[in-house]
This record gives sequence, C-alpha cells and structure tokens, in this order.
Amino acid sequence: MIVIGIDLGTSNSAACIWRDSESLLIPNRMGEMLTPSVVSIENNHVVVGKRARERLITHPSVTIGAFKRLMGTDHTVALDKRHVFTATELSAIVLRSIKEDAEAFLGEPVDHAVLSVPAYFNETQRQATRLAGELAGLTVNRLINEPTAAALSYELHDRPEGTFMILDLGGGTFDVSVIEYFDGIMEVHASGGDNHLGGEDFVEVLRAAFLKDHGLDWDQLAPAEKQLLHNRMESAKRSIGPNAPFDTTLMLAGEDRSWHIDYAQMERLSAPLLLRIQGPIRQALYDAGRGIEQIDDVVLVGGATRMHMFRSMVSKTFRRMPKIDRDPDLAIAMGAGV
Repeated sequence: MIVIGIDLGTSNSAACIWRDSESLLIPNRMGEMLTPSVVSIENNHVVVGKRARERLITHPSVTIGAFKRLMGTDHTVALDKRHVFTATELSAIVLRSIKEDAEAFLGEPVDHAVLSVPAYFNETQRQATRLAGELAGLTVNRLINEPTAAALSYELHDRPEGTFMILDLGGGTFDVSVIEYFDGIMEVHASGGDNHLGGEDFVEVLRAAFLKDHGLDWDQLAPAEKQLLHNRMESAKRSIGPNAPFDTTLMLAGEDRSWHIDYAQMERLSAPLLLRIQGPIRQALYDAGRGIEQIDDVVLVGGATRMHMFRSMVSKTFRRMPKIDRDPDLAIAMGAGV
C-alpha cells in the first residue's frame, strides 16, 4: 500500500512519500514541487495549478484561489453558470490533480494519503478536508496538524524534549503555533493567526505604491499589464533586502515606467502588516503561558517567510535566528511524508 503525505495549502500544495528512510518530494506533471491551489474554467474545462494561477488576474470571474479559507462552510463559488463549487469540491479537484501526478511519478496507483490541516481547524473543517480527500479518490489515513508536520520535517521529535514556535506565513494566511515535545508526544499548546494576511498583502502594498507613484489606476490596466505588474511586484517582495534595492521598468498604458524602491521604503510601506503579524505571536505566547525565553526554537514555514524584513522582525522579537534550513514552501509536505 502506497501512502503519500500532502500539504493542502491555501496558496500552494505539495506531496511527499517516505522512501529509503527519508521524505521524497513528488513533482507534478510540470516537474515542479509546488502546485498552486487554484482552479479555473478554460474553454469549458477545469484547469488546476500554475495555468489556473496565471488566470487569477487575467480571468478573475472564472478563477478561484484561497478557497481553503472557506472549508467547512456552505459557501459556494460560481465560476460560470454551469460550474458551482464548494470549498471541499475545489479542494478535491486540487487533490485529484496531485494524486494523478503522484501516480505518474511513482508508476503505481495511489489510494491513501495523510493530509495536513491548520492546528486551528475545528472538527467541521477537518471533516470537510477528509471529505475532499475522499472525493479525490483517496483514503485519508490521518489528518496531521501543520505545525506538527513542520516540526517533524525539522526532526524536532529527535530531541529529548522542547518547546517550539512555528510561524507559517503563506501567500494568503498567517498561522502561529506553540508546540511542546515531551515523552514521545507532540502537543499543540496554542494556535492562532490571521486568515487574511499573507505574502499577497505585501505584493499589494508594493503594487499600490507603484501605481500611486505613476498616477495609474489598476482598473484601467489591460489584463496582461495587470499580470506583468503583479509578477514584477512579487519579484520585488522576494528580493528586496538591506543591501538589495529593487529597480524595474515596465511598459504600462503606452509608456515605460521606471521604479526604484529600497529596504527602508518597503519597511515603511509594510509597517502595518508587520504589526498585524506581531499580534498573533504575542497572543499565542500568552495562551500557551510561555515567555519568549521559554521557546527553544522558532521554525519558519511558508514561502513569504523568505522576506528579509519578516526574518529580521522574528530575530529581533525572539533575540535569536530562526530555523530556516528547510525549504519553507515544502517543510509541511515533508513532515506529512514523515
């Protein structure tokens, strides 16, 4: 029996299998480890992943992402008159794509999986996730909390004991968990976060600043121009550092638009977002009854944790460097593989 571990993420999903005493990442049909958790209707066909994500900006009326936020609700999404989905059904579409990719990579049927879920998911949301797996043709052997999966990927369970904070900043959500490992048991002491805060918010801040500086209106741009600007601001978010300003020139509305932004400017623009990040961290520590000095390690997962200013904020808050020796996009999937 083949069992794969799947990180069903808000922005991206990934899969792993345990082989030869380690987690082996499973690429999708494009040879990439991450599959965007996005669904779109194109020429009356359902498309998933990278192609669907490209249509989020160019074809927003028939494309949906971040539907993980709706898990466990009765909310439906109409992508056109003939395609109406619940979050569970959309998640099943993504999971089915991952299942098919895994079968193509492994050369064998894949019918069993361990799925990751946020620690704060209630029983209704967990059942919705389990149902999504079943609709995708998978027997869900177990649901694993995402912070627990992250800890497993970092092999924190190999220590005798310890208390750890897991900070998960993805494209659209921010999750915080305080977990303790003791006597072979990993327990979540506190969890929280912000379901509407992620890397995309930092992209939006940069995009708004660019448009303001050039006197442009987002709604007046052509779909291809919107996509180009979004992609360039995504690159800026990832690359700006203390000694790494960002310069770009874009052809928008018939003119070349040059733009320069440095680290200090981005810090000022992002200050409200960084304050929102600090709130759940303080609350989780309070709920867990722990002080900063009682946290043995801070683990970063989620692609947006690559931002220099986020890592700097965490280092200053905890007065130490966080653990970042795993790919933050893939750590949860690797833990699910364990």
